[in-house]
Amino acid sequence: MATLWPTGGASEPTRASDALRRALAHAVILADAGAGALALRDNGENGESDPLTARRNKDGLLITSGIERPQAAQMMRVLAEDLTPRPLDGRPRVIVNSELWGGEIASLVLGDLSGPAGELHLLGPTGFSAQRALTEPRRRQALIGELTAAVRLYQEASRLRQENRQLSSILHFSGDGIITLDAALRITGFNPAMEVMTAWRQHEVIGRFYQDVLLPRDLQGNPLSYQNDPVVRTIEMGKATVNHELILLARDGERVYVSVTAAVVRAAQGQPVSCVLNVRDITRSRESEELRNTFVSVVSHELQTPIAIIKGYASTLAREDAHWDTATLRARLQAIEEESDRLNHLLGNMLYASRISAGGLTMERTDLDLAEVTRSVVRRFKARSPDRDINVRLPAQVPLVLADRERIEEVLLNLLDNAVKYSPKGQSIRVRGSVTADDVILSVADSGEGIPAREQERVFERFQRVDNSTARRTQGAGLGLYICRAIVEAHGGRIWVRSTLGRGSTFSFSLPREEKPQAPMVIFGGHDRAYTQRQPQQQQQEEPDGATTR
Repeated sequence: MATLWPTGGASEPTRASDALRRALAHAVILADAGAGALALRDNGENGESDPLTARRNKDGLLITSGIERPQAAQMMRVLAEDLTPRPLDGRPRVIVNSELWGGEIASLVLGDLSGPAGELHLLGPTGFSAQRALTEPRRRQALIGELTAAVRLYQEASRLRQENRQLSSILHFSGDGIITLDAALRITGFNPAMEVMTAWRQHEVIGRFYQDVLLPRDLQGNPLSYQNDPVVRTIEMGKATVNHELILLARDGERVYVSVTAAVVRAAQGQPVSCVLNVRDITRSRESEELRNTFVSVVSHELQTPIAIIKGYASTLAREDAHWDTATLRARLQAIEEESDRLNHLLGNMLYASRISAGGLTMERTDLDLAEVTRSVVRRFKARSPDRDINVRLPAQVPLVLADRERIEEVLLNLLDNAVKYSPKGQSIRVRGSVTADDVILSVADSGEGIPAREQERVFERFQRVDNSTARRTQGAGLGLYICRAIVEAHGGRIWVRSTLGRGSTFSFSLPREEKPQAPMVIFGGHDRAYTQRQPQQQQQEEPDGATTR
């Protein structure tokens, strides 16, 4: 039986086509030989484009018939070193080597107009090479032609297998989602990037209708009809769709903004047989664009208000036809000062956020008594807001933490300022401390409206504000909690929120009791990802308050 073996480099035999094996066995019979070996370069499997003869075929494929592989491999090595010239009339080169074979070995070059295809070695008794099958040109050419055709067929099949493997690798490792559909819009292919993007698995969607799985929508969130679906139009009209933006719904209902390029594949008669979709996730780029728009909107609004107030009071005081008493003058100058402070605070926060994103905010950490810092910040805050009751309860013994005092004071001031903004007048603000085996935890609780659960993950991002009536009445650019998160994380700590609608919110942050080696000395910002942390188990029980985010 004919078998196919690699002459080097592979541990397992490569399967040849049945036609190639049958052709070799037939050649052995026609030549009245006892065995045969066919040496060729496997350009499909090994990536070479030109087959070589046995003299140079180090890593090609060896097909044998009637001879064991070790003996055939040894024969190939000896023949590769033999320099006996070939006959000029196309007859086989004949070698007699009793160590290799007890008779003759006749070698023929296989090839066609495309070039050489390999080398045929026939092994038979002494004198068999002088028979008509090898000496008559027409019979010899017929034998060579049959084997060459079988080799070309095998090489073409190998090339197609190689291309299929390459295509599979491209589909598997592509960063973009790739879907293939049949003419009826049923899914026939779904690569791993699409699985990540949509949370669907390939085996779950194969055979299902594309619209039933991905639920495409326009950029306003409206479901796409078949008439407006770019994929449907691509198949119907036969024209490619390039970079069409739409929304797909993931398995959990989350919106994924994508850019779709679709192309139709047609049969020889022209009818569409399939469609290939390249799906690029542009959610992050759209979020960045929305962030830029939000920045412009927020900054424009927040800057215009204090500027308008300052300009208004300044213009009023500058009127030459008016004379102001001391009390009125003092009140309006005080308003100008307050609005200037507000403007300065807004610009400071913007600069702070910019430095965080650029990774340029340094920490100067020293041993810090967090209890003393908390009481100091609360005293200063009470002096600024004497009408608000702030209740502080800290453990008797609070371990030192390694922290930057100025930055931690900034965190506390932001949390207290938020609590005052979002709490009804007359309600107290509660500051609590607790200690665990690894951390010191501070919490600031209010009795405001609370934060919806769906928004609690986003309140620590830039320019994010709670969508409720209190937030709409309250001024702010949505940078305070973003700054707090960056500062706390730079210290190796965590910050989180608990909130119940109608009952208020509790913001908590932890700082390690001793320095953690992985805690960075510099804030590396620029990642406005949703921030969620599980609250650590506390040794000392907190009061059951809600929690909210600004």
